[in-house]
Amino acid sequence: VAPGFRLDGGSASGANAGRTGVPKIDFSYLAVDHSQGLLALLRPRLAVTALFLANGSGIGMWAATIAPIKLEHGLTDFQLSVVLLAFAVGAILTMTITGHIQARFGSARVALITGLAYAVILPVPTLMPNLWTLAGAILVFGACNGAMDVSMNGHGAVVERLRGRPIMSSLHAAFSLGCQLGSDVGSAILAAGFGPMATMGAVGAFALVLVLAAATSLRVPVIGHGEPAVGFALPSRAVLLVGSLAFLCMFAEGAVADWSGVYLVSSAGASTATAAWGYSGFALAMTIGRMTGDRIVHRLGTGRVVTLGAALGVVGLAITLVLPRVEVAMVGYALAGIGIANIIPVVFSAGGRAVRGHPGIGVAMAATCGYAGFLLSPPIIGVFASAFGLRVGLISLAVAMLIIAVAAPRVLDRPSLDTL
Repeated sequence: VAPGFRLDGGSASGANAGRTGVPKIDFSYLAVDHSQGLLALLRPRLAVTALFLANGSGIGMWAATIAPIKLEHGLTDFQLSVVLLAFAVGAILTMTITGHIQARFGSARVALITGLAYAVILPVPTLMPNLWTLAGAILVFGACNGAMDVSMNGHGAVVERLRGRPIMSSLHAAFSLGCQLGSDVGSAILAAGFGPMATMGAVGAFALVLVLAAATSLRVPVIGHGEPAVGFALPSRAVLLVGSLAFLCMFAEGAVADWSGVYLVSSAGASTATAAWGYSGFALAMTIGRMTGDRIVHRLGTGRVVTLGAALGVVGLAITLVLPRVEVAMVGYALAGIGIANIIPVVFSAGGRAVRGHPGIGVAMAATCGYAGFLLSPPIIGVFASAFGLRVGLISLAVAMLIIAVAAPRVLDRPSLDTL
């Protein structure tokens, strides 16, 4: 399957396995065909990378068109919050079931179908005539995004395990790059005088081309299906522990996305234009960190990477709070972005290993926990900010990172996570 692994779960290097740290992974439910050589595993990796890029470009373009859609429909802030909540509800609903669908029908097939649905739905919300039809279309958009998110991560976990080397960070780097590309191109299209319909239609066409290009290469070189049957069940302790890390990480990420600009204006004296660069620097740092993440994870191991990354996140967030100056805060957010960058890719990969033979189910559970943290963090920070001030509220982000740093070795280095 990969250097150092045997299909029966033993190590090809015998006694040396214990000293080199090569995990014993059970691939007995797969019959891998290596007759096509390295290309047989390279093509699925490139294909799933295309899915991450397509998904990210849609999210980035959607972020760029939220304000024009709000103006076009004359929405109040409350009405816009209802629309955005519909997206979140749709995503969480499909995340909870997509892993089980993927386990039944295969990760490649579900990833392709959800990717096609996502690309097709992208321009539809811009065609809606009123608030309620818009909210309904956004609910479906969120559902397609949630299903695609779980399925592409689940299939990425399958490809990663077959390759025997980390690839999840580079996949999430493609997503981050897509977000940046979609946001920048969307802003340029809108600045040229085109409306939301043309903007989302353009990214829909781009995403559709990427998904179709990936269609013939998604399938991994496995002969037959042979996966054990699975039904709905309560999450295991291993899955709950991994999901807790996902919740804490995306709790911090969501709060930075929603509150970094507000903090820079209210506490650091930044202008609204300058404050926007706080999250931009955070997102750019995450992208750069993920581009190099696979090599770092392969060299240091999952637990150590998450511990060091979370520790760097604590330092970065602490800098922004202790020294509330614009230039210092920018550096702090960038450090936090680099530290947080590889936590979610590693945690999703661990989720894929936590449910034997069905990585999609484990990824779905971890992703659902993560999205819950992402969605809950803005209002929770708002409550703390109202009661104690925004700086005090944001201390919770550093605390979340500190908990991750302490817990990661105990959770991610557990032998039970290597039973795929």
